[in-house]
Amino acid sequence: MARVFEYFVVCGIGPEIRTLDGSKGYHGPEYYYLSSVLDQFPPLNHSLYTPPPPQLSTCVLPAGVQFYSSGFDSDDPSTFPRTYPIVLTEGDGSKIYVSCISFRDPVSEDIAEAYRIPANSFADKCICLVSRSPSFRILRNALEEIYSLCFLSDGSSKPLWDVISHLVSNVPLPTPGKNRVLFAIENCLLSVEAPPKEGLPHADISFQPLVQLLDVDNLITLFTAVLLERRILLRSNKYSLLTLVSEAICHLIYPFRWQHVYIPLLFFSGVDYIDAPTPYMMGLHSGVDTSNLAMDGVVVVDLEYNRICTTEEIPPIPEPELSSLRGDILKLLYPNVVGIDRMNAGGSSEHYSKVCSKPWGEEHDLQLRFIFLKFLASILGGYRNFIITQFLDSQGFLDYLERGLGSDENNSNLLDKLQDAIGRGQNPTSILPSSSAEPEVITISDPDIGTSGLGAKYTYDRFPSNVRTEEQEEKRRQILASASGSFEYSGKLNSPPSMLVSKDSKDSLSPIERAAERERMVLDIKVKLQGLWLRLLKLGATDDPLSSFEYGTILGLRAKLGLTFID
Repeated sequence: MARVFEYFVVCGIGPEIRTLDGSKGYHGPEYYYLSSVLDQFPPLNHSLYTPPPPQLSTCVLPAGVQFYSSGFDSDDPSTFPRTYPIVLTEGDGSKIYVSCISFRDPVSEDIAEAYRIPANSFADKCICLVSRSPSFRILRNALEEIYSLCFLSDGSSKPLWDVISHLVSNVPLPTPGKNRVLFAIENCLLSVEAPPKEGLPHADISFQPLVQLLDVDNLITLFTAVLLERRILLRSNKYSLLTLVSEAICHLIYPFRWQHVYIPLLFFSGVDYIDAPTPYMMGLHSGVDTSNLAMDGVVVVDLEYNRICTTEEIPPIPEPELSSLRGDILKLLYPNVVGIDRMNAGGSSEHYSKVCSKPWGEEHDLQLRFIFLKFLASILGGYRNFIITQFLDSQGFLDYLERGLGSDENNSNLLDKLQDAIGRGQNPTSILPSSSAEPEVITISDPDIGTSGLGAKYTYDRFPSNVRTEEQEEKRRQILASASGSFEYSGKLNSPPSMLVSKDSKDSLSPIERAAERERMVLDIKVKLQGLWLRLLKLGATDDPLSSFEYGTILGLRAKLGLTFID
């Protein structure tokens, strides 16, 4: 049985401490350090799910881990916990959805002692819920309840990791359009459901940030750039906005899919990936410096200042489709203005005033998505202009055709249904499935709530570690003993951290760290391969491709990846 939550993972500073450039040991609070997986449930040796992606610990703390002299301070907003979602993409294009809460947590005493870290120090830690379902709201709500049980409540009725294991093990994925699953975390009742498959894809996010941060013209410009598969870089000082805007714009191009590199929240040390020559969509914190990068042709979307910059022209959407799209968005965002105009023209504004009286909600999200779907239905009715010519050559359009031909997906394609409805003069919204039927309610109960410890409460001054096996405990002791024994020798070297890397630094990586490093290496090689292919294709007619530097380098890089050419 598929479950909503695949993993609960804790990331932060483990017994092996390294700076972001790989230098072993603790070098002071002014440096940033690599994050590692500290705990997880289910454990690695289970067989229910594939292991969490190896890059998880790097991505959930994009800046790395920093040490502090103090923890949470109610008078200092910089010490507050941060909540944000991230999306990871696997090699086959499938997505993994992660909800994160990062916070300052006390450094473990044994680690502080082994590395001579000042007493009562704190470091960044991140707790995560991992899922294959894009249920952003329930992931966040459940994670916040776990965090509250640990730090903000009077305690839990059973050990926190027992609460976590019950949550991850027992909440099933709801059947789309059929049922709603109810479950509780202590005294907090939560529910999760999914819309019918016949409708628009599940998008458990608000589209409000997208329309609040970008004006209508910039929203349409970004939408066009995504359709044309440009290199797109979103910038914001909030992690959550980068992911929410990336996901929202990908939903607005439905039924097409983004087919290229997709990293809504790029870890800071991966900033060089921005110079990749092929299409991508990435999000990067505003504080990361990109002044040393070429950025030629990159569409930079500054979400804080409602600004889009690029060195290459983005062709405009043709008329009359542009005016129609722009007008429909304006009607949704500013119904009062539209209503006044209609009254002046002798029309009725009753409908628009009703919409305006409501705060932004799911109805507005649905209307916005439908506006863009209707636009795509109209613009694909003719193939007569520059933007359509470019779009028809895109991977997204080819993928759409491949998925539609000879598959069941063609029978539920809303774009085709919408074109048919418009052609027959029917109400376009009639293509959406009816939501009149109430879903079946499935209740998941925890029989141990209130019975463990005869009313005892479990309270914590830090996020607790899960129970370790004897093997794990012994390995931890060995690592810390090695770190403590080598500390004095390392302290005698008056060199920057980058000079302190021992020859066997790579050999002492944990299996998860090795896998994460290989993932980064593979992505780096793929980026280089894409650039070399483009250069190879641009060789002159008199050049011999098979004798070129580019071809030889491609062979070497593909050999590193263990790939072979297919003739």
